[in-house]
Amino acid sequence: MLEPKRDVEPPPDFLGPIDPEWPPRQDVELEVELRASRLLRERLGARQESIDVKTPPADRIRGLFVETGKIGPFSYLEVIVGRPVHPDDPLPLVVLLHGRGNRPQVPKGPLSASVPFRMFLPQAPDPLGDGYTWLATPTSDPDAQLFARSLAGRADQLAPAIEAFRRLRPTLGKPILIGFSQGGILSYALATRFPEHFGAAFPLAAWLPPPLYPQPRKGESFPYIFAQHGSADSIVPESRARQTVQALRARGLHVDFREAKDVGHVVAPAMADEVRRAVRRILSAYEGSVREQPAAER
Repeated sequence: MLEPKRDVEPPPDFLGPIDPEWPPRQDVELEVELRASRLLRERLGARQESIDVKTPPADRIRGLFVETGKIGPFSYLEVIVGRPVHPDDPLPLVVLLHGRGNRPQVPKGPLSASVPFRMFLPQAPDPLGDGYTWLATPTSDPDAQLFARSLAGRADQLAPAIEAFRRLRPTLGKPILIGFSQGGILSYALATRFPEHFGAAFPLAAWLPPPLYPQPRKGESFPYIFAQHGSADSIVPESRARQTVQALRARGLHVDFREAKDVGHVVAPAMADEVRRAVRRILSAYEGSVREQPAAER
């Protein structure tokens, strides 16, 4: 469990992460971390600026419905795969969470399923280089409390944004979480902190810090989790992923795990294919519930 929160005040010029712990309990590159953890929410409040998600090139979105939007501090891409009769029709929802230093992008490779579905791709609020970061500290930070507290705060901020999008855009069933690296870590946190909100989670190259292991209550059910991890991952060691899977299984969660042999900190094609197959199986339950355009009108 997390240690009790201490009553501390950040420096007046610190626009840091949700629920920061200050000062940090080990030497870090403070200037780098301060820049990386500057929240878009506070920038908006101070300057009324907007950082827009970059719309992907036309050749990446041919045949797809793609829009941008903003919910709270999160800019996002909305992508509809397939051909519903109308984009406002109720559709299954897939939430795709990017990694540290990245940004929302329409996924590469074949995007198809037995029914049309909607994707919600939020952008992390904190600028980092040419991309964005979800958390106040890198995954490798030895301070487990700081990392866990930042992760818990971000998950607690993102969960209501996903719920708001689900209500804004009519949704069939519970959202499916997919995330890589920091996005995968967030997938774990969301699925275990808000189990009633999600139908399944697919964390890739991720783990959950022990302070955030769930303590299931009697009768509480959790979403299905299918984790994959490269055996040669030097950023998030596979041992952390296995520890997470074992801990969640010991608490009664249904967690599948697959090792990608000789794969580093990337989503290998075979890993992506496994996720696509699993998501298609879940979405097949909605056949007959989604209005599709007749083939002649597509």
